[in-house]
Amino acid sequence: MEQKPWDPLFTSSDADAELVSAAQKREIKNILKSYVGMYDSFSELIQNSMDAVDKRELEENSNYQKKLWLTVDLQENSFAITDNGIGFNEREFKAFLAPNISFKDGENARGNKGVGATYIAYGFNFLQFGTKGNGHNFVGELENGREWVEDLRGVVTRPVVNLSKNYDESFSEIDRGSTFKICFGGKSTRPKDLSWYSATTPEQWLYLLLIKTPLGSINSPDTSRKNIKFNLTVKDKYGQKRTLDDQDAEYLFPHKKIKASLNLKDVFKYQDSVIRSGGDPSNLPARFNKSNGIYEFFDTSEVQSIRGDEDQSLINEYSVEAYGYFTYSTSVWDQFNDDLANLRKGYRVLRGGLQLANNNMPQGELIAIPLTSNIGLQNQCHIIVHFKGADLDLGRKGFQPELKELGEKIAVSIVNRFKKWKRLLKSDSGAKEEISKEIELHDWIKEQENHETQKPLQITNKNFFQPINEISIISEPQSEQDVIVLFNQLIAGGVIRGIHLLATSQSKQYDGVFRFIAKEPLDNHVFEKEKNPLGVQELHFDTAYASAPKILEYKYNLDALIHEFESEYKNEKDIHLAVAWKMGTEWQRNYDIISFLDLNNLHRRDFHGLTHSLNSGTTKFYVIILEELIQYLNDIEATQEYQRHYYGDDLF
Repeated sequence: MEQKPWDPLFTSSDADAELVSAAQKREIKNILKSYVGMYDSFSELIQNSMDAVDKRELEENSNYQKKLWLTVDLQENSFAITDNGIGFNEREFKAFLAPNISFKDGENARGNKGVGATYIAYGFNFLQFGTKGNGHNFVGELENGREWVEDLRGVVTRPVVNLSKNYDESFSEIDRGSTFKICFGGKSTRPKDLSWYSATTPEQWLYLLLIKTPLGSINSPDTSRKNIKFNLTVKDKYGQKRTLDDQDAEYLFPHKKIKASLNLKDVFKYQDSVIRSGGDPSNLPARFNKSNGIYEFFDTSEVQSIRGDEDQSLINEYSVEAYGYFTYSTSVWDQFNDDLANLRKGYRVLRGGLQLANNNMPQGELIAIPLTSNIGLQNQCHIIVHFKGADLDLGRKGFQPELKELGEKIAVSIVNRFKKWKRLLKSDSGAKEEISKEIELHDWIKEQENHETQKPLQITNKNFFQPINEISIISEPQSEQDVIVLFNQLIAGGVIRGIHLLATSQSKQYDGVFRFIAKEPLDNHVFEKEKNPLGVQELHFDTAYASAPKILEYKYNLDALIHEFESEYKNEKDIHLAVAWKMGTEWQRNYDIISFLDLNNLHRRDFHGLTHSLNSGTTKFYVIILEELIQYLNDIEATQEYQRHYYGDDLF
């Protein structure tokens, strides 16, 4: 029988259609304003399909396998999802797009406010949706929903649902379920273009959808419920398709991707067994050391335990559970995003912070963990606090203030718990660590050969390293060890003349001991632009000078040292000099800086070879940034603009 077009908003034949239309348009417009996230559209469609397959599982209680089919079409700029779930009957199908209409069981469903479907229908200019196998088979499409809502002049006709002839091929293959597709673009849609994420493969989209949408289900480790399986297809702009089959709909917990991650519960089990046998529980075996990260799941009773006597009623009421991951360095997040997820430059789909979740799905953006001390740790910890049955605001805005505050308190408690075990983590050298795989020796050698070609290290100033004008380390440093080698060569070659090394240590808390010195002839320490560009403008002493022994730290990137200050692993008051290849950016938060490579500040350089000083207001230490030192030696004038702009008062 032919299906006539129908209006999903007009449900009363007796009402004045024009008045109903105006009132509903205002209501829908308010709903659309509450959806502001870049993942809201994906999230609404995915959670509806997940609820549909869960509901069918409860109804049938058989060998039924819950399954979703997701398609990201970069050529069409569309996202489609098909499920083999419960489907709609005819009454439900014709009514569910209207505001505040929901047929979900609020206790078991992820969403039940009745506004998500309205957002999908009228937040975009194309929605295709269909159902089968529940007494009603139909695929229709609604066009220009967003244009009608945004129309202030009354010239856009209120859209109706028409029969759709072409639809997702996976929908043809299922016996029961639903299908949805939206097209992006046009006014006020987020995102406007799916290419914004720079994700062109199913592997890249997997990271986005598992971390940022309900597809990454937050399941308890001991849950008896079957996982939802899904296929993910990506069609690129040239029409080529690639598919990942039978993936698990589960949140991408960091420990599942980051190798050498240690479950703290394994440590506790080991200690318990040692205590029972009369041994020393503090003497942990080597397998527990030098981890990339430590993690732990917390059930409701364990959450209560770490909170002590506080917040017990709220924790019970919402059956709060939690997960925490503490990595040794924020560089791990950088590699996760840049090398594993491989998304748009600088985009951080996973990083440190607090992720709130409700009814098995992440909700909202990451929240800063409100630490009052050791504030650097908040960027190293990824915490999930999961509620059951929390009543979120309209759309996907967020949680009640008391639940957000509870989540923050739990996150702080978890960070403080992890802090006691940070000795099990690798030390943070600031260098990029390989966490995703073990590099074979052959590949490593090839990598170094390529690095030598692509990143040669040259000192072109003819006044150093005579007669061949070459330094023995011939490519840019990639690690803290490379920094140490280069720094020692610069001292041995007379490029840096104001430092005398006493000792270097790999086992002590700090890396080395040195003195500031000025040897005869003292003229060797005085600045001369061509022959001695790292000298001082004026000596502060008339005879040879040697300071008391002082503490030296080596790092590949200075950010790593600042993180160690913030986590209280090292004390900035103890350190007098830091030597690194890169300056990094973390100094900007808490330090004033003076660049001695800016010739306007030459008079402030106290000892030969120093490039910068950092001052926190209570402490000051010197810095030698080797990357900028080499650039300065090769072309002093060319570095002046950068030094003044980046470290001076030149803000624009």
